This record gives sequence, structure tokens and C-alpha cells, in this order.
Amino acid sequence: MTAAPYARRSRWAALLALAVLAACSTPDRSPTAPTVIPDVGAPSFYTYPEAIYRNHVEFGTPNDGSATNDYVISRYTHAFSHNCAEGGPNWVSWNLNKTHYGDAPRGTTFYADGGLPSGCYRVVSSDYTNSGYSRGHMVRSEERTWSSEHNRQTFYMTNVLPQHQDLNGGPWYKFEQYLQSLAQNSNKELYVISGGIGNKGTLLGAGKVVIPTYTWKIVVVMPYGQGLAHVTSTSSLQVIAVKMPNVSGIAANGWTMYKTTVNDIENLTKYDFLAKLPDTIESYWESTVY
Repeated sequence: MTAAPYARRSRWAALLALAVLAACSTPDRSPTAPTVIPDVGAPSFYTYPEAIYRNHVEFGTPNDGSATNDYVISRYTHAFSHNCAEGGPNWVSWNLNKTHYGDAPRGTTFYADGGLPSGCYRVVSSDYTNSGYSRGHMVRSEERTWSSEHNRQTFYMTNVLPQHQDLNGGPWYKFEQYLQSLAQNSNKELYVISGGIGNKGTLLGAGKVVIPTYTWKIVVVMPYGQGLAHVTSTSSLQVIAVKMPNVSGIAANGWTMYKTTVNDIENLTKYDFLAKLPDTIESYWESTVY
């Protein structure tokens, strides 16, 4: 009378053990291989089959009317203008959406940029050593984790400006997290421009890398997959601009207290941003704090 129930219990126990083993096993994953192939029309935290990069200067290449200190390079992951006299970017511009996030590990090494012309000093990581300033990414490392090579491109020193760690790890980082949430949670297409303003001297007084007084970002926010061709009115997009002081003591501050206008950043940098927008829409968003 007891043999049959015992056999059934044994079979169920064996099946349960197999289920537990299957649930606990971890498949081998390549940094460039998708965990799943998700619907690209929906938000996702998965690695996509490919990283979809749209035009990094979708709303116009920033222009200050002079090419004297603008050495412009366009890469697969971003575009930038390098200032050879100041040892850093005038601006860095990039597209950001959910397909750019993956499981590639964060790099650990910063690189001198061999793409700069001869005669232009190529900043090295050690220029920052013991300077009291962090190597502040413009294109965030996390924003380029679809593959290790994409991540590596964020570690070129041409994508870096000196930032106090209280800025870099404080409101600047919080704004980066907010943009990640827009891309992944809210399914937005972002077009970002970033750079520095002002001159607080140079790292270690060596005359190679200028320390900015502020670092700034301008972000155009649109629904996923959209760009300039979809702009028909002021409601087609939102523009967020921030200008953050490069100082200590602000680590606990939120990013929203540093909102400003694009006009403010243009007046300080002398660059014209978002020039491809229709004039009335450009005028509205460049004067609006969103």
C-alpha cells in the first residue's frame, strides 16, 4: 500500500531537483550577444541584437564661428571638437537610446587619442594623477556598454574633462542616471551635447589641461526612434540644459538645481547649438528652462 505513493514522491522529488538546477544555472553570455531579442518598440533593460546609433549631431554641429581651436572628429559612438590649446573637448555630442546599454564590462584604462593631429598635445591619464581632479567622462562609460569596443571609446582622453569628484560623483552622476532612466524606462531618444566653460588654471600647473569652471549638458528628448525630421512644433521635443560648478561640497545636491537655458550656455561658450531646428522652435527651447 505504501510503494506507489513513495514512487510518486520520488519522481516528483527528482523533477523538482532538475527544475532547481535549471533555475540556478547561468548561461555563458558574450558582451555582444543579446539575452533576448526584445521588441524594439518597448522599454527594456536587455542587451539588444545591435546598438542603433543615429546622427550624433542631429540638430547641427556646434559652431563658434572660428575653426582655430576646433579639431572635429566623428566616431561610431560620438562626435567631438578637441581644443589642442586647452587639452580637452570644446564639446562632445552623442545620440543615446536604450540599445546602447548592455553587459560589456566598464573599462579600466584611459587612452591618449591617437586620432589627434601631429603638433596637438595628446593628453595622457597621468596628467591627472595627484591633481585633485577626477577624469570626468562626457559620454558616460555606462552609455556605451553594448560592446567592449564601444565602451573603450569613452576612455579616450578626448572624452574627458577635469571634474571635482563631488561634481563627478554628485549632481553630474545623478543627471546621467536620470538620462539613463529616460532612455530605458521612458523609451526616449536623446541627443546630448556636453562640455566645459571657463578656466581655473591647469592640472598641476603644467599648462597642458585647462580646468573648467563649470561643466554643462544640453539634452534634446524625443520619443524613441525620432529625430529632426519629426520636429513639427515645440511639443515635438523637450530640451534640458544644465550648468554645474566644478567645485567641492556639492556631492549631495540634486541635478535639478543646476538647470539653465541653452541661451545661457551659448552666451558663455560662444557656440551656436541646435541650429537645425526651425527658428521659432529653436528660439522657444533655447530660452526655456524645462
